[in-house]
Amino acid sequence: MSRYIIGRLISIIPVLLIVSFLVFLMLHLIPGDPVKNMLGLHAPPEAVEEMTKRLGLDKPLHIQYLDFLKKAIKGDFGTSIRTKQPVIKEIKDRYPYTIKLAIGGTFFATIVGVILGIISAVNQNKLWDNILMVLSLLSVSTPSFFLALLAILVFSLYLGFFPSIGIQSTKHYILPILTLGAQSVGIMARMTRSAMLDVLNQDYIRTSRAKGMSEKLIIYSHALKNALIPVLTVIGLRFGGLLAGSALIESVFGIRGIGRFMVDGVLTRDYPVVQATVLLIATTFIIINLIVDLLYKIVDPRIKY
Repeated sequence: MSRYIIGRLISIIPVLLIVSFLVFLMLHLIPGDPVKNMLGLHAPPEAVEEMTKRLGLDKPLHIQYLDFLKKAIKGDFGTSIRTKQPVIKEIKDRYPYTIKLAIGGTFFATIVGVILGIISAVNQNKLWDNILMVLSLLSVSTPSFFLALLAILVFSLYLGFFPSIGIQSTKHYILPILTLGAQSVGIMARMTRSAMLDVLNQDYIRTSRAKGMSEKLIIYSHALKNALIPVLTVIGLRFGGLLAGSALIESVFGIRGIGRFMVDGVLTRDYPVVQATVLLIATTFIIINLIVDLLYKIVDPRIKY
């Protein structure tokens, strides 16, 4: 297994190189000038030229990219054009909020989605199955920002249960986590139902029932464990989706996370910010998927690496 882990960690390097190159290329292909965005459209040409040289934007693109890679290897992602602060410092301040939201949203979606998926599979084509599948479809179809605004309106303004803006305490995380994970609940429920139905139709399940084993023991000890492989795959993918999609939730709830930081960087053409945040999200996503791959072995000891 150690050779497998080392190989996967080494494979991160070419992936991040490709991601960094594509992000760098796309940023420079988008029309607009970050210096004019920073100084204003009516800034004197001399000031624009001086700032362009200071930021190194007058160099050829391949030189700019190589300079970025050299600094990134040393942990230096440059200075934000918009905030004038080192990008690595901004990320250290903002990343904990985003990672907590993504982990909380994934945990909520997994627990609720798996439970609903099991209930739906056990009651296949019955009333509860139909109700839960309609609710899961509604969950998948509802945009997260709309659900966030609705949650603020109901639970913050009308009922006053939870705060709506910022992160000052644990209570501030509840609404953002619930709204971020709500859309994934439907996906998890449908995937769990599908995986459970495949397993429940296997011969060994019918044999267990014929031996007189209780239905709960069959479902939770035999069926669920064998249905977890595709569910784990979806968990890893959804974590990456929630990590990258947290920007909308952070904007609605006024949270200083890297998702919102990245969107602001795109809007202002803040090259260092966008490059650093995309690389961080890509790295986190790759590591989480490596952890999910290792969990396969725990769920199913027959798997070989």
